[in-house]
Parts: sequence; C-alpha cells; structure tokens
Amino acid sequence: MRIRYLTDDEVRTRAPEIWRVYDEVFGDQPSYDLWLDGMLLRHAARDRFRFAAALEGDDIVGFSWGYVGAPGQYYSDSVRAAIGDEAADRWQPAFEVVELALLPEHRGSGHGRALLRALLDGIDGPALLSTWDDDTDPAVRLYLSEGWRRIGEHPKADGSRTMQIMGLAGRSRGDAPQPRSDRAE
Repeated sequence: MRIRYLTDDEVRTRAPEIWRVYDEVFGDQPSYDLWLDGMLLRHAARDRFRFAAALEGDDIVGFSWGYVGAPGQYYSDSVRAAIGDEAADRWQPAFEVVELALLPEHRGSGHGRALLRALLDGIDGPALLSTWDDDTDPAVRLYLSEGWRRIGEHPKADGSRTMQIMGLAGRSRGDAPQPRSDRAE
C-alpha cells in the first residue's frame, strides 16, 4: 500500500472509483451525481484543497481530503456558531479535514493514520474536523492519539446526531504545500 496526493485532474477522472470507496464506507449520499457535484467537486474548488489516496496497486482503497475553510462556508460558520466568536478567532482560518475513509479490510493496519498524516503534512496553523461524539470510535481514538482535542460540538448537517468538533493546534509539519500545477491561480 502506498499513499500519494492526487492532482485535481486525477480527482475528477477517478471520481467514480473514489465514490465506490466513499459509498462503501459512509453510505450517506443518495446518488453519485449528488455526491460529485454537491460534495467532491464543490470541495475541490476551495482554497488549498488537497486529496491523499491510499493505493493498493493502482486501486484506491482509501482517501482523505480537506481544504482551508472560509467565512460563508457551511462548516466554518457552523464551527463559529458552536464555539463562539472568541474561540473561533483562535481556531480559524483552519485547514478542515473533511473526509478520511478506508475500506474495512484495510483498517487497523496504520493506513488511516498514514492518510491523516499525509493530508496534514506541510499544513501550518490549526486544523479542524468533526466526527462522532464517541471516544470509543476507532476514528476518534486515532485523532486523539495524533494530538487532536475536543473543542466543541454541533449537530450533524442532517440534524440526526451531535458531532464533536476536534482541533489540532497550530504547528509546522514540513514545508508549506506548493500550489498545484493543475490549478489556475
């Protein structure tokens, strides 16, 4: 298994394969087309979007993606509303970890940790994510072991349950990411 970044063009070209993994892991989107336009491509257009893929051979078996959030975006505004302006001013702008997914047969092998680390490599400043509000959940245990801490809670976008907001304080983990050659500046 290897981890590598996909270019914006590769993300678009390999979207059906990414969807297959996404749908198997999360199963929360009604269709490929709604997921593609309403989630993946919308996020891919955001500031400093990056996508790390776990590959077995050339097959995507996991991924992680994120971007730097901004005012007016759902997640950034939801975090601000949940933790208040004073705390939000300390945490935002932040790199927002949107998704971390690994097919079940590849879990427990350290590949999820490798995906998270690859996604964050070179990101300076704080990072945020939302996840289940359950410290026994394997993903939550992973985040806690990597230094993330709970900073608040908010409802899941569909209102079905409470999600915890986790933050990773500002740090430098290598050189800042370079602008992608396939992205118009």
